[in-house]
Amino acid sequence: MQINAHLKKDLSYYMVRWLAFGACAGLFSPVTPHEAMATGVLWGMKTQHFIWGLLFGAACGYAFTWSQNRFNLIRDKKTTWSITLAFWMGFNIAFAGMSML
Repeated sequence: MQINAHLKKDLSYYMVRWLAFGACAGLFSPVTPHEAMATGVLWGMKTQHFIWGLLFGAACGYAFTWSQNRFNLIRDKKTTWSITLAFWMGFNIAFAGMSML
């Protein structure tokens, strides 16, 4: 797959931010008593949360960058925040659904 230079630059710019956000959200997400009792290892659960956070950040970062370059070429702030909230909510619902499986 060929990626143009503009998309590649934006991808590296936005992906770092989304990965950092996902990693922080994963690290600071609480370990429920059910998870703690099932595994008995706190840091194992925090590592799993961290990895899921990175996956969340990677998915959001790629989708956000693609949609910014597709639908928001003028970089309007309202559109940017709308895209950000839409992908954050959409991927949160998708990842929550996957965690229930």
